[in-house]
Amino acid sequence: MKSLRTLPSYVVLLIITLAAGLILGGVYTLTEGTINERQLLEAENTRARVLGTAESFEQLEAGDAVDWLYVGKDAEGHVVGYVGQVTVQGYKAEIEVITGIDLDGSITGISVGGSNFSETVGLGAKTKDADFTERFKGLSTPITILKTGDTADSNGVDSVTGATISSKAVASAVNRFGEYINAAFGSGTKAGEGE
Repeated sequence: MKSLRTLPSYVVLLIITLAAGLILGGVYTLTEGTINERQLLEAENTRARVLGTAESFEQLEAGDAVDWLYVGKDAEGHVVGYVGQVTVQGYKAEIEVITGIDLDGSITGISVGGSNFSETVGLGAKTKDADFTERFKGLSTPITILKTGDTADSNGVDSVTGATISSKAVASAVNRFGEYINAAFGSGTKAGEGE
């Protein structure tokens, strides 16, 4: 049998590539379940963070305006609010915004990010920071983004300095979710409870 030194270099490269592919495929197969479990747990934790009064969540069918939608319920099974994700175009790429809204129409929290989140470090990336996301709590949609020098607005949120486009993108996602919830459930009907 020939040693590896006597084989043409393309054959050696092919053997190495096949071996690496088999090893990577095996590692992926072994870790796929764990990765999926972590993603599900992270998604559940995010829902609980933006709608803190909910003890459990039930997925609902979402319309075209939202990526996904959950109804949040308390320990007795009563609806306390809604959580959903809306994806919008930011300054550089897509931004996924998860918003919680209670039955009074107040924003209970938001989470900004997503797998494609790539806003400018030090500017638009600050829309993920609690310093920005906490500004939405307790407000109702529609939210306006205020720039330096703008007149204060009771439903206004100060823009991240130097990141007006990213800030407005986040607000537009929150507003779109608020409009969707108002249109779908604003009549007093609570999804998950009998009429």
